[in-house]
Amino acid sequence: MAEFDVVVVGSGAGGMTTAVVCAKHGLKVLVVEKADVFGGTTAYSGGVAWIPNHHHMKSVGVDDSRDKVLEYLKACLGNYYEATKIEAFVDNGPRMLEYVEADTELEFVPTPTPDYLPTKPGASRYRGVLAREYDGSKLGPYFKKLRRPLPEFTVFDSMQVAGADIVPLRKAFRTWSGFIHTTRMVANYMADRLRHGRSTRLVSGNALAGRLLKSAIDAGVTLWSETAAKEVLTEDGRVTGLVVERDGRETKLAATAVVLASGGFGANREMREKFIPMARDHVSIQPEANVGDGVLMGVRAGGELVEDNPSNGIYIPVSKVRDKDGTVKRFPHIMIDRYMPGSIAVDPTGRRFVNEADSYQHFVMTMQQLGISKVHMIADRRFLRTYGMGLARPFPYPVRRWVENGYLIEAPTLAELARRIGVDAATLEQTVERFNKHAREGRDPDFARGDDAHSRFRGDQENKPNPSLAPILKPPFYAIALIPGDLSTVAGLRTDASARVLDGDGRAIAGLYAVGLDMNSMTRGLYPAGGSSLGPAMTFGYIAARDIAGIKASASEAEHA
Repeated sequence: MAEFDVVVVGSGAGGMTTAVVCAKHGLKVLVVEKADVFGGTTAYSGGVAWIPNHHHMKSVGVDDSRDKVLEYLKACLGNYYEATKIEAFVDNGPRMLEYVEADTELEFVPTPTPDYLPTKPGASRYRGVLAREYDGSKLGPYFKKLRRPLPEFTVFDSMQVAGADIVPLRKAFRTWSGFIHTTRMVANYMADRLRHGRSTRLVSGNALAGRLLKSAIDAGVTLWSETAAKEVLTEDGRVTGLVVERDGRETKLAATAVVLASGGFGANREMREKFIPMARDHVSIQPEANVGDGVLMGVRAGGELVEDNPSNGIYIPVSKVRDKDGTVKRFPHIMIDRYMPGSIAVDPTGRRFVNEADSYQHFVMTMQQLGISKVHMIADRRFLRTYGMGLARPFPYPVRRWVENGYLIEAPTLAELARRIGVDAATLEQTVERFNKHAREGRDPDFARGDDAHSRFRGDQENKPNPSLAPILKPPFYAIALIPGDLSTVAGLRTDASARVLDGDGRAIAGLYAVGLDMNSMTRGLYPAGGSSLGPAMTFGYIAARDIAGIKASASEAEHA
């Protein structure tokens, strides 16, 4: 029987952080990953980790404090505020960040994004950190073992686009600086294609996953892909190991601790039916391997699955289409188009129903609350060619393909557009007329779009007087259908402040931990800021690793006593 101190199930940010920190403390660590690549949902993500009061904030002139963060989280979470876990996160997040930056391949830069509820007391900005872009060639042969980002977020075959690239790319044919930036990106991409077969420039979540993978390699973590975890082994209420399936055979592994970090259950239809509103109309962006293995194993080992969260996913509006080759393409509208001036979203009556530039979580939760399974984003030709609409990218990309396959609905008038999307023509015309009147004035009396720090920040800063508002004027007019979706599920195992899995009586199961999406959301599925899934995942991975190292040290000391 193979023996390890720690076996980690899953290779996303939570699991890999746990593995790296455990290995740095001298423990023998194995990561098992069911897929043939490492990175989990993290590799698909925007890569921002919300770590309030971190040390980089001082470098950008923003003051934060423990009290201010706790005030904000109390205001956001209300009765769902769990003091011990939240205080553990707030206290250990900055420590985790300093630790990994000092002793691993991880490097971060602060992001100016405001918190998602910027009018709440204690709200701030720059609390998120983004993994600095990374050269994938440093992974050597493991570069091929890193999960690629969502293809919808790349250009050509594999050229990754960071948030900082968007404006220069949009201006590639309008400004000299945009042209230089774009030309340099394309030239580097072509050189990478010749040398490595694809781009080695990793950004956003792929950079975070790549940096964590390199950190694990450097720390001596054993990495097994195509290895499915099957069962947690226990004896007398204590974890003794894990059963895995590898190369077609089941194998028992001995371990002092097992850490469940398999990435939630976004691809599990039965669990989605139970936990996700309007599940049949809902689409998940999670990898196909994320079927709740960790959560279900934890329950069989005596853990409790939390079922009373106010929200069980990180929700996003999604557009999709079946292309001519039969491939279903999905586009998560996390940012860019939805926030830009000159578009609106309308419900089946043809009326606006939300601040379109609010967070993706709020957008979809509003759809859920109203019982709406499909809405439409409406814009004009100027908007489409300037900002793009989902899969239909801005100039100079052609858009006819997306009209022909039905993804992009085009019409010469708003009345005709209404007919084609199945809403009342007079209502849609009145909605756009009212929106246009106020957009010219730079205000939105109906939904306050652009009044708050978040929606103003996400808009086009060159658009005056309101970065988030512009009229819809120039035909032809366009629409795309948006349906509810998710980046991941967040309902998971109940844990304590050390990430130890708790049984139904609130007692810790010795040696069993859950982090990332297998640990029930610290914010109970509410979403106070961008990165408030990745930040806690990494922080509780760090907390769990230190707790495990303490257990191992205590056991060793007892043996030698």
